[in-house]
Amino acid sequence: MTCPICSVENTGGEEWCRDCGWLLAQPAPGATEDAGIPIDQVLDFRAFIVLPERGRLGLKKSRTVIGREFGDILLPEDLNISRIHLALVAEGGGLYVEDLRSSNGSLLNGVKIPPGRRYLLSDGDVVTAGDSALKIEFKGIAKDDEGAGLYLVGEDGNKIRLRPGDNTVGRLPLNSVTIEESPFVAREHAVLSLEQTPSGMHFLYLTDLGSSNESFINQKPVPAHTRIRVHPNDEVSFADVTFRVQEIEPEED
Repeated sequence: MTCPICSVENTGGEEWCRDCGWLLAQPAPGATEDAGIPIDQVLDFRAFIVLPERGRLGLKKSRTVIGREFGDILLPEDLNISRIHLALVAEGGGLYVEDLRSSNGSLLNGVKIPPGRRYLLSDGDVVTAGDSALKIEFKGIAKDDEGAGLYLVGEDGNKIRLRPGDNTVGRLPLNSVTIEESPFVAREHAVLSLEQTPSGMHFLYLTDLGSSNESFINQKPVPAHTRIRVHPNDEVSFADVTFRVQEIEPEED
């Protein structure tokens, strides 16, 4: 059997690779059961990744693995990328990035992300793996100030559109909702999870990530790591920053 890690041919009944120690019964790194699901069955917009010196590449599968030696997109010229480095995962109507416990880590818009955790991507985000900056582009997605959906409305009247899936909230720029003006907001403070039914109904949930200064719904504190339903016109607060949840209904034909 050929080892998927080091490519050494193992003969006989070896259970572990004789060269690198890989358990030969394990599937190749990055392989998942749903890896072949077409991405257009998950997203209602087209997603692209702009590769260094290669140009724009359209994503085809719901899970795209990037690495130096293994995966769907290979970057063998970048020696600072791990053999299997990160994955772009389409889930719940959104596209996420997940670092696959790479040696040198991954950055989202210049901020290092912890391994094994998914972060929602937006049009124009830059994911850095090794020395390679990978730009994310979306086509056919509604702009933040357009269309039906759920929005966070700040005290200044500015609106932030919530995307399907997990919208992270915090001070760091890797968050979907970035709050830089308050020192009391945690680096990663909370998650607003937006679920949408086939009929177009929206269900929003808030989960505080154990922040020091808590999250609130209508001025009531939310227990840490507990998923709580949020309704349109509710007020949600992250430390001392408050938004109102607004729902814009689709226009009738």
